[in-house]
Amino acid sequence: MQLRIAFLGLGRMGLPMAIRLARAGHDVAVWNRTAGRAEEALAAGAHGAASAQEAVVGRQLVITMLSEPGAVLGLLDGLTLDPGTTLVEMSTIGPDAVAELRKRLPAEVSLVDAPVLGSVPQAQSGALHIFVGGSAEDVARCAPVLSELGTVEHVGALGDGAAVKLVVNVATINSAVLLGEALGLAARLGIARETAFDALSRTTLAPITGVMRPRLAASHQPTLFALGHAEKDLRLALEAGARPDGVIAAAQRTLAEGRDARLGDEDVSAIIRTLAEGSTRPAG
Repeated sequence: MQLRIAFLGLGRMGLPMAIRLARAGHDVAVWNRTAGRAEEALAAGAHGAASAQEAVVGRQLVITMLSEPGAVLGLLDGLTLDPGTTLVEMSTIGPDAVAELRKRLPAEVSLVDAPVLGSVPQAQSGALHIFVGGSAEDVARCAPVLSELGTVEHVGALGDGAAVKLVVNVATINSAVLLGEALGLAARLGIARETAFDALSRTTLAPITGVMRPRLAASHQPTLFALGHAEKDLRLALEAGARPDGVIAAAQRTLAEGRDARLGDEDVSAIIRTLAEGSTRPAG
């Protein structure tokens, strides 16, 4: 069934997701702060909107895919959504921001949180895993559209999707930092990097070792998951109640060093490379 959808946010993940929905036959209006980002979506059959407000008028579903909580809350504060609209919040913003968003929305607008597991290739191929929080009725309303983007898992009440996503990202991001530190220790002990990789592939780090090994071998790595976004996700986890003196906090500080070293827009594998080489300090 074709639906009228507004897609707000055409970043690395949002753009391929909006394209998939347009190619699936939905009537998709797209908006992004940088208008030039919409060109590929328009070529795929989406409609451009001059403003976010123009994009959401007359739309049954409004999907947001933005960088952080402030961007989502700030954007939605300035919008008037039609009664009966379902807002599907797909950014990684944490459960507290989802609760705040619910407070700010009128009662006649439904809200579902649906952050995704996966990166750009999965967004392009429709192979994302989507953690959905919300009432059974609201989730059922948007599930057919979300299924165009990947596998839909209803994990609980509103905010639970955002909570599960934080738990998953904490494990993934900390594994990346740990891998970098292990490689750095190997280098200081005189162990060749390939030997260290071979050994680590026999441990619980095997999955991330397999993913990151070719990335570190490449001279240039396209950004699939930005280091700055990874640091933001760990900050959200700390704000949500993670131990302030635990490994999550330590990994967040390490990523903050990488961000301050002007690595924020680079792929998160950059932190593994810098740790393996023994520094996250800014050049100069």
